[in-house]
Amino acid sequence: MIDTRLLRLRTSIAIMTSHTGLKLDAWVQAFASLATGRLDASCVSASAIIPAAGSGKRFGEKKQLKDLNGRPLIYYTLIPFIESTAINDIIIAAQKNDVDKITSVVDLIATEKKVKIIEGGDTRQSSVYNALAQTNSNTKYVCVHDAARPFVSKELIEKLINELKSCNAVTVGHKSSDTLKECSDGVVTRTIDRKKIWQVQTPQAFAKEVIVNAYKLAKKQNILATDDSSLAEKAGYQVKIINDSSINFKITTQEDWIMAEALLRFKKNV
Repeated sequence: MIDTRLLRLRTSIAIMTSHTGLKLDAWVQAFASLATGRLDASCVSASAIIPAAGSGKRFGEKKQLKDLNGRPLIYYTLIPFIESTAINDIIIAAQKNDVDKITSVVDLIATEKKVKIIEGGDTRQSSVYNALAQTNSNTKYVCVHDAARPFVSKELIEKLINELKSCNAVTVGHKSSDTLKECSDGVVTRTIDRKKIWQVQTPQAFAKEVIVNAYKLAKKQNILATDDSSLAEKAGYQVKIINDSSINFKITTQEDWIMAEALLRFKKNV
């Protein structure tokens, strides 16, 4: 419920709309966000980057466009970002010969949100680097998400963007519940204390300046990493982590694919 003080502001704000072009409700929502301490996603300029140029070596074939219960895999990944009011635009980094195919998937969704499809690089890291160069000059935040994680929710996306009110970099993950062993040549060398171990996922969100600087440094110093938050760490930035218990696994193996098919069938029948 909107604070009554905000309702009394309507008359004053109405005058301001004639000069700014913003709708009355947009002003009210902005003031509501300030009054409640919550971030109103519609007031944020955030770009989503979806690296989708992988070759699928571990999977055995390219999976981004593989049919998953009647839709290409990437279709499910895109929907929450398209539905989220926290995301202004989406940049997909794809292999050159997949650009037209992914364009067809976006057309299938029929969204008015701006979706740009660019040519990716030879690695995930180079694909994200290419995509960062395509973000708008007014973009404040960047949210990076793996194309092969089709069960991300818009609630999680908005939670991460909201966290950027108090930090410059945030990732999502969950604490490890398994016993972890460090091994060499098939022999256990030590047992790792799992109390401090987190299994990290995506999305990962950043102030644009932070992630751009991190990628520039990585390119300059030839630093390679398996995720974006690692590059931010190596550039000297503190990365916050939040726990997420939702189903948000990455499809890496054929077994993962079977599990994804089963989960989608279950969700359809619920």
